[in-house]
Amino acid sequence: MKLSIAKELEDYIAQEVGSGRFADASAVVNDALRLHETYLAATREDIRAGLEDLARGRHRPVTAEEFLAKARATAS
Repeated sequence: MKLSIAKELEDYIAQEVGSGRFADASAVVNDALRLHETYLAATREDIRAGLEDLARGRHRPVTAEEFLAKARATAS
């Protein structure tokens, strides 16, 4: 398989290999893809749980201000 990646990602991969944390570029990419799979699975589960909550009536109206305040607090 041939892949084209952005220069900054290529530099990152080289840095990781150079640090000794990974044996080669393939190991970095494999690890990144495993992490991505984990992230996607968790995101899908969060969506499923949210949809289930909606279906069971476990929700309340939220104003834009409340939503943004919570988002900002979470991001901090």
